[in-house]
Amino acid sequence: MLFVKPDRPVDRVFLHCSASDHDHHDDVSVMRRWHTDPEPDGRGWSDVGYHLFIRKSGEVQEGRPLTRIPAAQAGHNTGTIAVCLHGLAKEKFTREQFASIHDLSRQIDRAYDAGVTIHGHCEVSSKLCPVFDYRAVLGLDRFGAIAGPGSDPVGPSVVEAPAPRPVVRLTDQGPAVTVLQSLLNRRGAGVVEDGHFGRGTLKAVKVFQAAHGLSADGIVGPATWASLVG
Repeated sequence: MLFVKPDRPVDRVFLHCSASDHDHHDDVSVMRRWHTDPEPDGRGWSDVGYHLFIRKSGEVQEGRPLTRIPAAQAGHNTGTIAVCLHGLAKEKFTREQFASIHDLSRQIDRAYDAGVTIHGHCEVSSKLCPVFDYRAVLGLDRFGAIAGPGSDPVGPSVVEAPAPRPVVRLTDQGPAVTVLQSLLNRRGAGVVEDGHFGRGTLKAVKVFQAAHGLSADGIVGPATWASLVG
């Protein structure tokens, strides 16, 4: 994709993940439906919240026009570009996706004369999004700037649950819960990965905590996260 600088001020790029690894979700049209369908199934927005969507193949699809402010990072949308990579489990992001975001980020950096910084959604939200080590993939410094010419994009060496790791418990819902369920299932829990912390997830958490010498209270805090990703 050839990036064309929009006619509006931009100083940050935010990266997201779609919180799904299903093949039939790997298209910006699905994201658009999720965002534009009426509540309670959708969000009732005028368009998809992201400007760009990167498929597992590395194809970059256009979403919301770059000329419009995104709807992706609540309270932090003005002056930003929002990019979403399809995926949830860290090992399922592809080298093709990383190559595309690597190339795209450098196009944006050149278009703004190195005047933009690149961030994860997790930096302005309690959500574990994106669930890959975007700083390593893009060669960012601690401020979010591209540190230099950089090497080739790294492979899927990504973090399971980057800080901040929010405390989650019964009745919570969202991407952090989906990540929790995925981590539990890698240990054979067999819970539904639906992003809803229900009774099944609660039982699995308590079993995991008890098996690892943790307080089996069903509340996923720092100690439980550390054991899950360790």
